Amino acid sequence: MKLDRIAIIAPSGAYDPTRFAAGLDLAREAGLTLDVPPDLLQPHRYLAASDEVRLTHLVDALTNPDVSAVWAARGGFGVTRLLDRVPWHRVQPKPVIGFSDVTPLMDAMRVKTGAVGLHGPVVHSLLATRQEDRERLFHVLRGGHMDPLSGVPWVSGTATGPIVGGNLSMIAATCGTPWQLNAAGALLLLEDVGEPPYRIDRMLTQLRQAGVFKGVAGVLVGSWDACRVPDGAVWALEDILREHLVALDVPVLGNLPIGHGAENAVVPIGGLAVIEGDTLRVLAPT
Repeated sequence: MKLDRIAIIAPSGAYDPTRFAAGLDLAREAGLTLDVPPDLLQPHRYLAASDEVRLTHLVDALTNPDVSAVWAARGGFGVTRLLDRVPWHRVQPKPVIGFSDVTPLMDAMRVKTGAVGLHGPVVHSLLATRQEDRERLFHVLRGGHMDPLSGVPWVSGTATGPIVGGNLSMIAATCGTPWQLNAAGALLLLEDVGEPPYRIDRMLTQLRQAGVFKGVAGVLVGSWDACRVPDGAVWALEDILREHLVALDVPVLGNLPIGHGAENAVVPIGGLAVIEGDTLRVLAPT
C-alpha cells in the first residue's frame, strides 16, 4: 500500500496548530508527501471549520484522482455531520487514515467504495504516539507490511474476517442511522477514551440491541484510557467489557495496543485478519 500523495483534511474537531505542525514535520521526515490546504483551520464552535469548508476539503480529497490517501488532522466530533452530504457516486476508493471520530468515515468508505482504511494515529496525535507505533504507520504508508500484534485472549479460539469498527462511542452514535455498522462475518474492533463505565455499559447494550453484534466472527478489544471506575468500586471496567463480549461466544482478543493512548498500532479497516490465540495477524491489508 505505497501511498505517493496524501491529502490532509480536518473533518472533525479544531486542533492545536503547534501539535499539528509537529505531526506534519514527523510525517515529512519519514518521507511522506503531504498536501495541506492553507485554509484548513477556521475554528467554528468545537469544529475545525464550518460544515461547508470541512465538506469541501473532504470531497476534494476523496474525488481527486491524484490523491492516493486521505489523512485526518484530528478526531473530536464532526464527521457524522458530513456523511450524508458526500457525493458518494464521485468518490474514488482510497485509504482514509485516522481513528476516533474518523471511524464512521472509514466504514462508509469501506461500504461505498470497498476501500481499506487505516485505523491509526491522526496527524495531531503523532507527537504523543510512541515511536514504535509511529514507525509502524510510516512503514505501512511507504508500502511495508504490518507485523502481528499481541494481546490477551479473553475467549480463546481462531477467527478470520475483515477488521471493522473502531471507536465505541462513534459506532453507538451511528446506530439507527444509514451509517450503522454491519459487523457480520467480521472482527469487530472496540476502543474508547474518557467514558465512565456506565456509559460504556450503555453503549455496548445499544450495540447488542441494535444488532451490531449479530454474526460477528470475533472481537478485538483495544485500550480504554481514562475510563475510570468510581473510587472504592470492587469491580473493574474489564468486568463490564467481558460481561458483554464473552457472551457473544466468539474469539475475543483483549489488551491490544490500539486506541487513544500513546499505544496506537495501525490496523486495516476492511483488511482481512485472523485471531490466533494471543495474536492478531493481518492477512490482506489491501
